[in-house]
Amino acid sequence: MKNQYFCGGIILATVMLFSQSGISAENSPESPAPAHKEHAGMHGKHGDHSGKEGIADIPGGEKMPGRPAAWTAYPTLKIRMEINDDTDQREVTVVPQNIVADNIDAYSTEDNNSGGKLHLPFSMAGAKMDKSASKGFYWLAAREEKPDSVHVASTVYFSGFGKDPTRMFMQNKNELEIIPQPFPHEHSRYRANEDWSFIVRFNGQLLPGQKLNLETQNGTKAELTSNAQGLVTVHIPDDFKVAADQGFEKNNAGGHTHNAGRRGSEFVLVAEHIGGGKSYVTGFNSTYGTNAYDQRSLAMGIGFILLGMMGAAPLLRRRESNNSASNTRPGDRNSAITKNTAGGEA
Repeated sequence: MKNQYFCGGIILATVMLFSQSGISAENSPESPAPAHKEHAGMHGKHGDHSGKEGIADIPGGEKMPGRPAAWTAYPTLKIRMEINDDTDQREVTVVPQNIVADNIDAYSTEDNNSGGKLHLPFSMAGAKMDKSASKGFYWLAAREEKPDSVHVASTVYFSGFGKDPTRMFMQNKNELEIIPQPFPHEHSRYRANEDWSFIVRFNGQLLPGQKLNLETQNGTKAELTSNAQGLVTVHIPDDFKVAADQGFEKNNAGGHTHNAGRRGSEFVLVAEHIGGGKSYVTGFNSTYGTNAYDQRSLAMGIGFILLGMMGAAPLLRRRESNNSASNTRPGDRNSAITKNTAGGEA
């Protein structure tokens, strides 16, 4: 009997766990998987941003040379955070990649930062954020401007709880912008097999039919197009099979340091637009994690269920023993003996 309870409990728990995974997949928003193809046009047009040019401008502090990002040629921002062991304070550094930035601006949800905008000072290591910038959302944008082109790299950094960033995100910051609608709040994050929306606009006006490129650190490339409202739906790819051994880097852009140790990767969404005789290229980059119901999560869940069932086995045995004792009363045993004796004498 106890073995039947134990085995039945394991089977039921396993079925429920896999059913939950299936239900979640069925209820997720459906969107056609983007075609994974190269889009060499943008790469060729915005030139080489390997970080070599502009290095001579460091001593004067006029430009910030971008470091090369191995997985993409598009402009991105890398966020690095270190904890000072002596003061227990966080030091946040923003590093441009594939872009020679004339400046890096930080837009904040706080009202006491010069209308919500800060100019970050350059250093050899990158652009340092103010030490007081410890809570809330920050929109970070690096800009490189030339006579015939403007390149912008942007990302979001957040730490702790802060004000709703929607209004700050919608504020005009550069000519060509890609804005998340919405950005994952607080302890959430982008995850594989999820759909997330972004708007693309130029000089504050939405851009319908705008081509965008999606590229991930794991090797996915896709071309997307905004709809009539300038909205594009991005299906975060489940491409971790390509980089199964890749660990989540503590200092990835987006500030999701609380997910350190989990598998993660980076993505960049890029748009190019011609206006007023100039070429505008803007990228928005962030990080994403594995699907909540990936194989590893299922295996761990089943493992925890089995451990729980093993821990409950002694309790089931004790309960079964108590039930057996209570169902056989002393009077019943004496009555059975009397009947058997009477039958024998007859």
